[in-house]
Amino acid sequence: MRAGPEHGKTESQKPYRILMILDQPFPPDVRVENEANALAKAGFEVVLLILAPDTRAPIEDYQGFTIVRRHVPPKIRNWMRGLAGTIPVLSWYIARQVQQLRKQHKFDVIHAHDLYMCGGALRAGKRIGVPVVADLHEVWTAALAQYAWSTRFPGKLFINLRGWKALEKKWTEIARHIIVTAETMRDHYVELGCPEKKITVLPNTINITAFNCYPVKEDIIEAHKSAFTLVYTGGINLHRGLDYLLDTIPLILKHCPARLVIVGDGSIRPELEKQAELLGITDHVVFEGWRPQEEIKSYILASDVCLIPQVKSEHTDKTVAHKLFHYMYLQRPLITTNCTYMQQIVEATDCGAVVPYGDHEAFASCLIELYRNPARRKQMASNGHQAVLERYNWDHSVRSLIEMYRNMAEKMDPNC
Repeated sequence: MRAGPEHGKTESQKPYRILMILDQPFPPDVRVENEANALAKAGFEVVLLILAPDTRAPIEDYQGFTIVRRHVPPKIRNWMRGLAGTIPVLSWYIARQVQQLRKQHKFDVIHAHDLYMCGGALRAGKRIGVPVVADLHEVWTAALAQYAWSTRFPGKLFINLRGWKALEKKWTEIARHIIVTAETMRDHYVELGCPEKKITVLPNTINITAFNCYPVKEDIIEAHKSAFTLVYTGGINLHRGLDYLLDTIPLILKHCPARLVIVGDGSIRPELEKQAELLGITDHVVFEGWRPQEEIKSYILASDVCLIPQVKSEHTDKTVAHKLFHYMYLQRPLITTNCTYMQQIVEATDCGAVVPYGDHEAFASCLIELYRNPARRKQMASNGHQAVLERYNWDHSVRSLIEMYRNMAEKMDPNC
């Protein structure tokens, strides 16, 4: 047997070797880092190939695995990604890079992060005779209907949703295994025809050990103290629902001295800043911009209530925001819109409240009620924290990933 019960190898055999590919600068990417680190600790050999606007060292040892960087200018990276469903330049490029890398790093499987990377991974896998694992961070075909870059000029001219859906079905059929972030995503791919047994659910839960190492910055907490502080952390994009949230603030301010702190950045931030100005709420809304991951903890601790106002859509119904588990662990009550998977978690754990997306009155009423009921906020906070300790944590979630790769290693081993 190639993989023992505790490690990706036995004493007499080499470890099962995994090549991950990603088109984002790394670090930071919490999910990818958690996966690679956990697999390395379990005894697997991991190489992470970065094809991105990342000019750091071309080779780096990092937390037990190896990073190999191939610099791709941002415009070219974005262009290849945008055209991936019509002109497969990205697939050709990935396949070539993987084939070249195999001359220096032998590997037994290719692990592609996100659907649009799968075409190149599958092309390379076929040429060199290794299986491919598709790590799908979201339902990409649904996300394309939500992103600003893919729904606005000029990006929308190059997006063919029908073509992408055909590729989604084709690539997930060919992939040896599929990783998804939620049970609702699993159901989506089962409906496409994928056998449930080849799908592993790996939620974006919180890595408590790593998160506890982030320092608490009292200056951030002190700077954002107010009578009632609301915090949102994350990207600033169309599907995040921040325009809906800003439209709700005037209703909230009639009964509650709220101050909203938005921590993050994105393509529509200038639009939101203009919206806040037109609504006359600039004294009650702070745009902090992008902040390092280790600072997010302090912003959350500065809050009284945390918010996830996402647009309800096929995309958001089938995924869960990583921030949800941050809020829960740090004992902050939260309000989320009725996106299916997040609603299921919030209602099952009673860690917050759920409101229908688009209903400004319902959101404002819910928040005002929490403002007036600190005991209820405290109970929600405690419930969320306990749920993370018991279930919604990375140590619990990652077992499925390690088990998946051990099974793949065993099936590959002729001695099994």
